Amino acid sequence: MRFSVGKKIGLGFGIVLVLLLTVFVITIFVVRDAKRTLKKSIETNDKFLNIDQPSVFQLNILKKDLTNAHMFMQQWMLQQSSKDAYFKVKANELIDSLIPEDTVRINLLTKKWTNVDNSISLYDEVKKEIDRLFIDYNTNVRVINDGFKSYDDWQYLMLKSSFEIYTEPIFNALMVKMDSLISNKNVEAKTQQEQSNESFIGTNANFERLSLGVLIAGIALFLGTTVIAVFTTLSITKPVQQLKKILVNLGRGVFPKKNLDPSNDEIGEMTVAMNSLVKGLQKTTSFAQEVGQSNFNYPYKPLSSEDILGHALLKMKDSLAETERTLELKVKERTEEVVKQKDEIDLQKSKLEELYKDVTDSIKYAKRLQDSILPPKSYIEGLFPDSFVLFKPKDIVSGDFYWMNRIGSKHIFAAVDCTGHGVPGAFMSLVGANGLNSAVKEHRLQNPGKILDDLNNYASESLYKQQDENAVRDGMDIAICSIDHKKMLLEYSGAYNPLYIVRDNEILITKGDKFAIGSFNPYTKSYTTHKITLLKGDVIYVFSDGYADQFGGVNGKKFMYKQFRETLLSIQALKMEEQGLALEKKIEDWKGSYEQVDDILVIGVKIN
Repeated sequence: MRFSVGKKIGLGFGIVLVLLLTVFVITIFVVRDAKRTLKKSIETNDKFLNIDQPSVFQLNILKKDLTNAHMFMQQWMLQQSSKDAYFKVKANELIDSLIPEDTVRINLLTKKWTNVDNSISLYDEVKKEIDRLFIDYNTNVRVINDGFKSYDDWQYLMLKSSFEIYTEPIFNALMVKMDSLISNKNVEAKTQQEQSNESFIGTNANFERLSLGVLIAGIALFLGTTVIAVFTTLSITKPVQQLKKILVNLGRGVFPKKNLDPSNDEIGEMTVAMNSLVKGLQKTTSFAQEVGQSNFNYPYKPLSSEDILGHALLKMKDSLAETERTLELKVKERTEEVVKQKDEIDLQKSKLEELYKDVTDSIKYAKRLQDSILPPKSYIEGLFPDSFVLFKPKDIVSGDFYWMNRIGSKHIFAAVDCTGHGVPGAFMSLVGANGLNSAVKEHRLQNPGKILDDLNNYASESLYKQQDENAVRDGMDIAICSIDHKKMLLEYSGAYNPLYIVRDNEILITKGDKFAIGSFNPYTKSYTTHKITLLKGDVIYVFSDGYADQFGGVNGKKFMYKQFRETLLSIQALKMEEQGLALEKKIEDWKGSYEQVDDILVIGVKIN
């Protein structure tokens, strides 16, 4: 008889399902009984914790508060005192506030009471006695509240006698009923606690039966599962392991040394198929090796008409044979083409190198032209002996430039930032330098605001003659100063760029107008001239935005103007030339490995 793998597995799972069903039925019955017992235990325990026990606690509080109130009332009646005496204050607090609050809390609990012990009717009597007691307190005691005068009144003796005759018996009767009520609730609470304990014991017993039943069923399930596992393992895993070993070796490209003996089940059928597959792969491998050695005439026959791999190999053989012939021709043609392309590349490289040299030479020549408009060091030292100029172009040529001149008794200098940098900025700097020379040398202007107005006219005429889509819209930011050393007077005007004066370790800031040179039509606006009286020791700084805008530091952030001002203050003890070197080192350290983002220009002049 053929005992298939499906029958083996089905029998094993059938036995396991029977055992699981048995465990399930046992668990259902035991759990159901345990749930009923547990529910009763919870209900009993809830009544004990939320009703009986709190009721006893609140009744005892009410009793304590009533006792204290009566004690204070006795002291009120017998001890001559003012109305703000401690025991009077406490008595009023108990009667007006605390005892009513106690009764409210007990009233809420009584809604859940059972009247098996007459607790509800007894509590109603207690409340009536409390009301009678409070009436006597208000009638016979609390009326004696007018300081010491009340105790001297003839009515005091009558009230004292009434208190002793009527009030004391009411209080004593109330305490008896309170004790009886508390005793009833204590008995009920104890009964509920005992019932809760009994329910808890029953619940534990049910769960112990459940645990025993599950343990027995689990042992049976374990033993049955073990037998099934051993049987299944012995009948299935051995041939499967053999097939696995062959498949793993085939995955590594290793063929088995001998065929497997098939068993009388589905795994046996798989074994037969595996033997056939191995034989076919061995033939295919031999064929592929021969084709790989360009032996395209090696005989090979597919395993069947449906052997996709076999037919694909035959097509591959024919394709490879044709490809080999084609490649030989293409290699020859490609070799000739590569040789030709190499010659063209060498020619283009030579042209690019020549073009790069021409562009570089042109930029270097532009730098010489730009350097020619900058005042030489000797000229600067002649005008401003105690000064420095920090000038660091981003590229070979710069959009920033500095300008200096003398007209009459006034020494004029400017820090100019043209739009852009590199070659475009350099061309703008030529326009700016020519415009400043025209304003000062030709038009003889000395006022900085007038000089900027004239520079704006010059830039507009030079750049915006053709108002079309191709017109240049660039401009300049500038800070220009005129110093009269005899009068100790500084005149300043600016387009965006401010003026810094360090005096007594503080920085005085004068801001320029917020419109750039060349950004508006002439004669529509005018630049403001600021006049500042100088003192000996003042240090004047004008600059472009390149220093403050440089990225660097640990986090790659901008240097910023705040840190720039702090740096200026930190170097005031140095000579002006040393200040320039210190500023250069500071920005280089800050920049680190980051690229310079803009041209940098800082001019410093000290007044001596």
